[in-house]
Amino acid sequence: MENPASTGEPGLFHEVVFYVVESDKLTREQATKVKKTLLEHGAIEAEHRTDPDNKTPFDPLEVTHVIAADVDFPGQLEVEEAMKAIVTPAWVETSVAKKRLAHVRLFTPDPKLFFSGVIVTIAELPVGDKEAICGGILAMGGQYSTNLTKLTTHIVALNMDNEKCTQAVAKKVQAKIVLPHWFDDCLKLNRRIDEAPYLLPNPEIERLHSTEPLPIPRGPDLTYTHASIAEKPPNPRPNFKVFSGKKVCLGTDLDISQGLRSVISTIIEEAHGEITDNILDAHVYVGQWREGTDYVTASRKGCDVGNLTWLYWMFAHGKWTNPMKRLLHYPLVRNGIPGMRNLLITVSNYGGDARLYLESLIVASGATFTKSMKAENTHLITAREHSEKCTAAKEWNIHMVNHLWIEESYAKWQVLTVTDPKYTHFPTRTNLMEVVGQTQICPRTIQQFYDVSDDVDMASDDGNSSALYHENPKEVVMSTMGGGDVPTLPKPRGRPPKTLKLPPQEFSTPRNKTTTGSDTSSVITTGGRRAKEAATQRLHELAPDIALYEKEMKRKGSGLWGATKRQSLTPGEHRPDKKRAASSAEPDLTADEEGDINMGEAKPKKTKKRVKPTIRVLVTGYTWKDEVTEKRKLAEIGIQCISEPSADCTHLAAPKIVRTEKFLCALAHAPTILSTSWIESCLESGHLVDESAHILSDPDGEAKMEIKLSESLVRAKKLKGTLLEGTVVYCTPNVTGGFDTYSHIVQANGGICINFKTGKRGANTPEDMSGKLVLLSSDAAADQKLWKPFVALAKGLHAEPLIYRTDWLLTAAMRQKVEYDDGYLLPQKKK
Repeated sequence: MENPASTGEPGLFHEVVFYVVESDKLTREQATKVKKTLLEHGAIEAEHRTDPDNKTPFDPLEVTHVIAADVDFPGQLEVEEAMKAIVTPAWVETSVAKKRLAHVRLFTPDPKLFFSGVIVTIAELPVGDKEAICGGILAMGGQYSTNLTKLTTHIVALNMDNEKCTQAVAKKVQAKIVLPHWFDDCLKLNRRIDEAPYLLPNPEIERLHSTEPLPIPRGPDLTYTHASIAEKPPNPRPNFKVFSGKKVCLGTDLDISQGLRSVISTIIEEAHGEITDNILDAHVYVGQWREGTDYVTASRKGCDVGNLTWLYWMFAHGKWTNPMKRLLHYPLVRNGIPGMRNLLITVSNYGGDARLYLESLIVASGATFTKSMKAENTHLITAREHSEKCTAAKEWNIHMVNHLWIEESYAKWQVLTVTDPKYTHFPTRTNLMEVVGQTQICPRTIQQFYDVSDDVDMASDDGNSSALYHENPKEVVMSTMGGGDVPTLPKPRGRPPKTLKLPPQEFSTPRNKTTTGSDTSSVITTGGRRAKEAATQRLHELAPDIALYEKEMKRKGSGLWGATKRQSLTPGEHRPDKKRAASSAEPDLTADEEGDINMGEAKPKKTKKRVKPTIRVLVTGYTWKDEVTEKRKLAEIGIQCISEPSADCTHLAAPKIVRTEKFLCALAHAPTILSTSWIESCLESGHLVDESAHILSDPDGEAKMEIKLSESLVRAKKLKGTLLEGTVVYCTPNVTGGFDTYSHIVQANGGICINFKTGKRGANTPEDMSGKLVLLSSDAAADQKLWKPFVALAKGLHAEPLIYRTDWLLTAAMRQKVEYDDGYLLPQKKK
């Protein structure tokens, strides 16, 4: 092929600046071949950086494409944060073959797009089914082809009696012919499962009943992904250089002997790393818990933070891995997830390392793992719907879910509802052990553990005392650091959402009407938002009754295993053992059950009828003693605790005036603002108490923030959430607390907030903005680079550019009054 450079024409990749990441799946020889192809077609290779202070070996802002076989490489989050493409080498080959740049989405190695690399054609399916399958494939990174080609990987058909299947067999096309059920099951689970049971001409799912025995699959390699690790670390592979140039800090909270600490230190030093006791010098921090000064400092500083299991995994596999890729590679939390403590969970149909992994995950979540299953158990995690434990669980009314429920609850750090169909779906001839361990830690979720400052008002960017107050570690603190021992938190990882999410609601289930943390919130566009919120909320209120009705309809006749039907219990309730009669003989169990069913009679309990909620209260800055139990008690007397501010929020409860996201967003709707002493009084008395004695009064807070809360409420009632209506507010990426925080405050007050990280006008910005245009910014160097483009943008829109500290928005939301004051200008922009 003629080199485009020799003809004077720009090459195919002339706008591409690339970096190739070598790995086990992309060897040096393969990487060299890819580089050669790119360079021959006009691409530019990014400069390789060796400075250990850089998390990536290249500048994420400089590159346009990162070529990698998977997304598990140093700096992957930084690349995604910079919105740069990560593609497989196949993207280069396909682009050259087609003589045009292929779409990057079809070649992503991101496991979340699990149909990436799948090219499908469909044979003689109804139009509706065909469109549904095509939509799912495209959404999950796959491709659809109208015709059968050499590149086709899957043919979807109901039988072999069609032209495409006949042609594929005759021409020996290397494509799998599958039933459409495979795509349906993959999309329901949000995971790619094995096609084998769905392969035509003789699919297993049509030959064998779901109750037929199914061998336990080999599953993924889960060694060194759970807490059951050996005392002695594994011997590293030859040429182990994961820590080359890096300084590693071993946390003081690691429960290991001095001898083992010395052995680990020696391995790290032999891998060209350096051990340091000063966390401020470290690039890597290894600790046991998500707490302590070292953990907070390392996290805010942007170090790689993992635990001993993560370290051992790298020793054993001889390569670097992101500690957030595997749930138990990141430091744990003492006492686990709030709401998990009273849950008793057992496991079925999982074996080997997968079973050990789930046992460790259950304990890390704060629940109790039981090897045997009793009537007191609250949940059964199973890879299939059939086993002795599964049969007993149905009779005893025990929640039966797959492993995705516990994994995603841990990843999102909240007890997710078991009514989500994803968690109760079991493909008939698939053991879900084959997809265990694929869930990753959510970077935004763990931010709550290090971006907090309990009971402390933190200094703002210019050293003034005005800042956001935060008391509850479940709420992200929106404050900036003016000094102190802990470095300022870098910007949150991930992209801002393009759509508006409905606030998650308190979602009850037939078994436990105080289950918290549902992931069933709906994603909606901004059009008709309030009507959709009201409709969705009504659906949330009806869902428990619908789920309970369906569950009752599925009940069978008399009890099995000598037990009566199990009644719904809250996690805090336990059955008395004294009236349980032990069975004289136990049934034969499958190999993985290990005699795990403990039979007996379960006595029903009477449950209180819940009062219809008349008060919807948002609580902020308050620490619950037992959140699940206390919220259940409040619900019983007609108080519904909501987790996010919304237009139908009637009350706001806080210990004092706090500048949290919840407080500021709720204030825009002018709710009744009470002290949290009202919550405590209601809990103590067991009924609604008079609100007038608990109206929030905080003279010190009002003086400090220079506001009058009563006046702010009067303005809010008049404005009805329109304080910033018609106002566009720009926000730089590095503001402390993250773009989403300020976006939510602006939206709650009727405005539009745009992430200003490209130096270009947002799509929602009017052509003419005569007046004032505000950019919320930090004084970070990366943000300062955006000031000049913003000034040019404002002038082009005939507006006066104002580059303010975030305090401008926080004060406006708190006062419910917009004031343009030079006091909010960043120091470099003051006149």
